[in-house]
Amino acid sequence: MTHISPAQAVRVWFFLVAATLISAWLAEHHGLAGQWTATAVIGVAAFKVRLVMLNFMELKHAPWRWRAAFEAWTAVVALLIIGVYYTSLR
Repeated sequence: MTHISPAQAVRVWFFLVAATLISAWLAEHHGLAGQWTATAVIGVAAFKVRLVMLNFMELKHAPWRWRAAFEAWTAVVALLIIGVYYTSLR
């Protein structure tokens, strides 16, 4: 099994920290983009989940069925959360 290199792990970790800080900033300044802020924050969170699972839990090298199930699960959950959010606004 191929493991993530320390340099790549640090790059992914820095990206995750930056994405967290950007999401926090967007959430604090909700008025700048309105309702799209929540969608952006949820999208960033889904991408962060994907990065963690692929890089640190090594799904990147898993059989294609496991990876496809994970990719589908991530997309479906993110879309459901966004759908519930916009439904609750009505």
